[in-house]
Amino acid sequence: MTAIDLNQIAVESMRHQNGYAWAIDTRDWDFFRTLFTPDVVAVYPTGTYRGIASWLDFFIPFHDSCAWTLHVMTNHLVGADDNGVWASCYGWVQWVYQAKQDRINRAAVVYRDRLVYHDGAWRIARRRLDQVLSEAGTSIPAGLKLPNSVLDFADLS
Repeated sequence: MTAIDLNQIAVESMRHQNGYAWAIDTRDWDFFRTLFTPDVVAVYPTGTYRGIASWLDFFIPFHDSCAWTLHVMTNHLVGADDNGVWASCYGWVQWVYQAKQDRINRAAVVYRDRLVYHDGAWRIARRRLDQVLSEAGTSIPAGLKLPNSVLDFADLS
């Protein structure tokens, strides 16, 4: 693999990792599906999901229970090894549950992905999420203003 090839894949992997964040925060599950292979394996602290349908069977109800979520992706790294193309990034995730809108939850995570060329485009075939830290149900500090929903920002026009 040439450096130019890897640079192009790096851009694609960052688009996919950032797209994942946007798709979740805007609840655009159709877009979410385009980022992964149909047989993706996603290993999360909540379980291992085999296939996009299995993953979304968990993800959609969980995110529907949230008033809003906000994912920030950063520190993207991409490389190739004997097993193919890999990509990694940090995530800073914050969310508020519908039922507890006076509490905020936060997590710092590391995403580790394996990418494959599938149906004419690069896609994530395997994802592993490791939590670095988490803060559950912390009282929202006085003066901190939160949107009613991040869905308010879904319109890209």
